[in-house]
Amino acid sequence: RILCITASGSRAFDLLLADAAEVVAIDRNPAQTALAELFATAYVHCDYMTFCGLAGLRDDPGRCGHLDALLPFLSAPARVFWQRNRGLVADGLLYCGRWEGFLRRFRRWAGARRQRLADRILACAGPEEQWALWQEQWDDWQWRMFLRALALRPLWRWVLREPGIAFVPGDFDMAGYARERFDHAARRLHLARLPFAWLLMSGAYRTDVLPPYLTETGHALIRERAGRLKLRTASLEQTIAAADPGTFDGASLSDYSSYCDLPVQRQVWRDLARGMGPGAVACERKFFNKTGMHIPEECGFSRDKELEERLNVSDGAWFYSFVVAAREDVHYG
Repeated sequence: RILCITASGSRAFDLLLADAAEVVAIDRNPAQTALAELFATAYVHCDYMTFCGLAGLRDDPGRCGHLDALLPFLSAPARVFWQRNRGLVADGLLYCGRWEGFLRRFRRWAGARRQRLADRILACAGPEEQWALWQEQWDDWQWRMFLRALALRPLWRWVLREPGIAFVPGDFDMAGYARERFDHAARRLHLARLPFAWLLMSGAYRTDVLPPYLTETGHALIRERAGRLKLRTASLEQTIAAADPGTFDGASLSDYSSYCDLPVQRQVWRDLARGMGPGAVACERKFFNKTGMHIPEECGFSRDKELEERLNVSDGAWFYSFVVAAREDVHYG
């Protein structure tokens, strides 16, 4: 039994592909729950081509019709949400979230010349060719200025409306970190093989470079396993605090710490120590807020720093650092 943050739903569906016996996906935002429920319903009731059209992986003028066909299978709250927000499906479910919308705007903000350069980078045969092009043409004064502008905190607060910016320490160099992570990706990862890179640099997923949960094989497996998914609108703090001892065998926490301070992080990990059984593993990823890396060890967990480093180096979303911690065989109240 695995606990995860719902967000766009991708994490929960990836866990189903990993053959989890039960996935409990929670999110404090009811819109996220409604989105994941519509996705889950589409897996069960749509063939793969229809699913791709609704998701936005191919052009499909019938998206609203597909939504109408799925409404009777949704819970009452999800049905009401989608009846009130039909326009969100216009570009496909994959692109209706705030974060996905930001990634698509990223390409538009870059301008036509850099868009053409991004296409060339995505056409590179491997990291060596890609890194050479990055150094020679991408990493110029305009790019560095763009990163500095992107690191302006009022932009995140008032334009992107990202509440997590309030928890990023004032002395954290957002522009420097972003540049270092982009350089790492250009030097070490083959961007043409990464779905995230296509979304960020081309504005859309490429149909032959998809996350597993969006492939035809993934669609078939998730259709079979969709009954294992339990969706709840609730906060992580509430869910963990209310869990009986040993309820969960694992937890995928996303970057929950982007939205809370150290006392909340500490309480979450203390409650995880009670709500997870001995040997259960929790994985958290850190975005701009890197505070609290030490907290799991204070709360009865042992960190797998070797695995953390491998994920830091290889993760295809490349902006994150990781905390991977196993529950020790002791009780923490």
